[in-house]
Amino acid sequence: MANRGSILAALFLSCAIFPLLAFANFELPTLPDPSKAADDFARIVKGLEGGEGFPGFSSPWLQNPGEQYDEPDKPIGEKPKPDPVQGPGEPQIPGPGEPKIPGPKEPQIPGPGEPQPKPGVLKEGFYQQSCPQAEKIVNEVINKIFQKDPTIAPALVRLFFHDCFVTGCDASILLDRTPSGEDIEKNSPQNGKFVRGFEAIDEIKARLEAECPGVVSCADVLAFANREALVYTGVPNFNMAGGRRDGLASLAKNGELNLPLPESTAQQMIELFQRKGMTIEEMVVLIGAHSIGAAHCTVVAGRFRDPEKSKVIDRGYLMKMQVMTMCQNDTQDLAFDPYSQQKMDSRFYKELLRNRALLESDQNLVLEPNANGVMKKYVGDQNGWLASFTAAITKLGGIEVLTGDQGEIRKQCRFVN
Repeated sequence: MANRGSILAALFLSCAIFPLLAFANFELPTLPDPSKAADDFARIVKGLEGGEGFPGFSSPWLQNPGEQYDEPDKPIGEKPKPDPVQGPGEPQIPGPGEPKIPGPKEPQIPGPGEPQPKPGVLKEGFYQQSCPQAEKIVNEVINKIFQKDPTIAPALVRLFFHDCFVTGCDASILLDRTPSGEDIEKNSPQNGKFVRGFEAIDEIKARLEAECPGVVSCADVLAFANREALVYTGVPNFNMAGGRRDGLASLAKNGELNLPLPESTAQQMIELFQRKGMTIEEMVVLIGAHSIGAAHCTVVAGRFRDPEKSKVIDRGYLMKMQVMTMCQNDTQDLAFDPYSQQKMDSRFYKELLRNRALLESDQNLVLEPNANGVMKKYVGDQNGWLASFTAAITKLGGIEVLTGDQGEIRKQCRFVN
């Protein structure tokens, strides 16, 4: 593995409607004569003995961070890609004013209380035979990008979380277009301009397609890239299983229903994670990734000027943030944890427990007894938190995945095949 670079990370906030077949002059097929079954069986046996096998029969095979310390308070300080050229035999995309081509019905998310899809089976070293260089290629590309843009780390972590929490880890967030023509997932309010990292995934996928075409799914690319990002920010190296396949659809409304908002209440957060099979402890452990994140100034500024919401905020922090959130522009970012933003660090919980949360939803969890208890458990246990974090992020990577012959392996991560 390449040496891990230091990270100055900043980021936040964090069918086919098949045409009915018209049957004309339809005739029922002639059923086989039962009396001839013995003769047919004998011919099959003879064919096998002669090495002829079963003419016309095929059986497709499934292809398959660091010390604890206290520091004194101090100031806290994509171009859309063109549509691919369509080749002969590829589905044609309607132009402006033309009727949409019926596409696959978009998947709907089960609501509260409804059964969730059963998890698929993933496997470590999934590409050991079919594409042995797959994970090495992911590491090489991420390492190269980190040298130029270390802020890509929290971006990839957030991208992975926002993919898995919608229709499962199926790379649906990467799609620029979906067959039905409906608004896509990356355009939901919780995503939009706040998610990035797509170009990194594109570069990895291009390398993989050159190495082993049609083998590695975009969903696995995103999972492996998320692992590399975490390791580069201080998380001990861990295995990430593979075998995910790519979804065929993406809906903005699915993102709205399944992703948290900056002002989400503690109960809303808990219910959201529980619907995905995650416990309160796993939720708090995963939110610790805000240690390397940042929030856009305009997203968080309001709560520091709201008379009611500001009552629970530490007074010194409140006064500081009222100055810091005089946002100069839409691109100004503020660190969740200004003291250890360069690494994944459980010290982040120390700031939360002091009521110095940048994000309202994080502050709401501080006031929830069970979540508060988890924060206190890990605030002084960096190694214990990292171990729990890797277990939780691995579990997250198995949520509602497509496996086997479900979905597809996209040639390009932004478009279905």
